[in-house]
Order: sequence, then structure tokens, then C-alpha cells
Amino acid sequence: MKKWIPFKLSVQLFLGFILLAILFHIGVIAGLIPPDMVWGGRIQSPNDLIKMESVSMVILIIMAFIITLKARWIFPKIARLSGYLIWLIPLLFFLNTLGNMQALNATERFVFTPITFLLALISLRIALEKS
Repeated sequence: MKKWIPFKLSVQLFLGFILLAILFHIGVIAGLIPPDMVWGGRIQSPNDLIKMESVSMVILIIMAFIITLKARWIFPKIARLSGYLIWLIPLLFFLNTLGNMQALNATERFVFTPITFLLALISLRIALEKS
């Protein structure tokens, strides 16, 4: 897998997807994107939507932080810490892929499932890089 895609490109792709995902979640909160396209189409109230979308964005920001640590773009002295945390990211994306496969919304099921699977593979590539 390490030969398929260079580490630096993996980091750049992953962070680009994270930025797009954050913008997507902001669009959901702003009402620009239908709320049934997230959380399996199961969120019932506007308050729950804001809470869950906020949680999503915080998780995405934490992931971006861990990835930039792993790439040694920030705080190189504590980059070793990312070696352990990084493995949570592919795990979360593989679990998210399974969740998307169960979504009530067809867009979430057929569009976001392959995207989250791709992100799982890209983050796995990043995790496999030696520090």
C-alpha cells in the first residue's frame, strides 16, 4: 500500500477531504444541505442536529491535528504521540463506512460510503508510515 501513494500526497488528500467534510457539515447546520443526508437520516430535532454536527466537526478537526502531527508539519517534538493515535482514524472511517451502508438516505449510502472507505484507506496509508 505504501508504494501506491506517497505519504505526502496521502496527507494532502486526507486534509483536503477533511476540509470539504467540515464545509459540508457547516452547510448542513446552515440549512443549505438537507439534514437527512447525515447520521443515517435518523436525527429528529434541530437541536440534535446542531449537537451531532458539532461533534462531527470537532472529531474532524482532531483527526486533522493528528494527521499534521504524524506528518511533522506541526509540533515535531510531540509527533511520536501521533504514532499511537493515528490508528484510531482508519478504524473510525471503516466503522463510518459500515454505518453509511446502513443509512436510510440513498445519497449517504451510495455516495458517502465509497468516500469514507477511500478515507479509511488513505488514513491507513498514513498510519503505516514510519515516524
